[in-house]
Amino acid sequence: MQVEKIILHSEWGRDISHKHIKNDNPSVAVFFPGQNYSCELPLLYYTGRSAYDAGHDLLMLEYGYQSARTAFEEAKVDQLIHECYTSINQIINDYNDVVFVSKSLGTYIAGKTAELFKERSIRHMFLTPIRSTIPIIEKFGGLVVSGTKDPVFHEDDIEHIEGFPNTEVLRIKDANHILEVSDLHQSLKILKNLVEVSSGFFNHK
Repeated sequence: MQVEKIILHSEWGRDISHKHIKNDNPSVAVFFPGQNYSCELPLLYYTGRSAYDAGHDLLMLEYGYQSARTAFEEAKVDQLIHECYTSINQIINDYNDVVFVSKSLGTYIAGKTAELFKERSIRHMFLTPIRSTIPIIEKFGGLVVSGTKDPVFHEDDIEHIEGFPNTEVLRIKDANHILEVSDLHQSLKILKNLVEVSSGFFNHK
């Protein structure tokens, strides 16, 4: 395993540092964090481990506002998408297969970034999407994981996307926006289930 840093200057006045984990794999999984949910937190960390074990290199993104330790501003979302595109463009031509794994706000960012790679076929895993991601899910399909008690993405939103083509939806009963429930042990079971499902997803190339 070789860990490199992709460092670029950001609109937010600070350098952004993306972790690129390489093992001479022909596939790469790119991870888009949530608004306040980094790639080091459980959902993305363990799906990242799952992707690596399935034979993917990893690119763990950091957003410019996160590096600058400031709040997300919706008015700057286009700059955020452009920075993600520029960063991924540094390495994408080294790979035959590309997967985008995204969480919450990252599901929208990932979809809009994928639209800029017009010549590439990109598979998607959407973890706890937001409502603005619905047209993106309809366009690209992929694996969607959402909790039935998510205050951001409601059960009727889940029902809406279940009829989309090439879309697999995993409902997590009673789980919130970080796929947790009130019981600790049940939350750990949910995380274990997510790892098992993601392993199947990543092994299907």
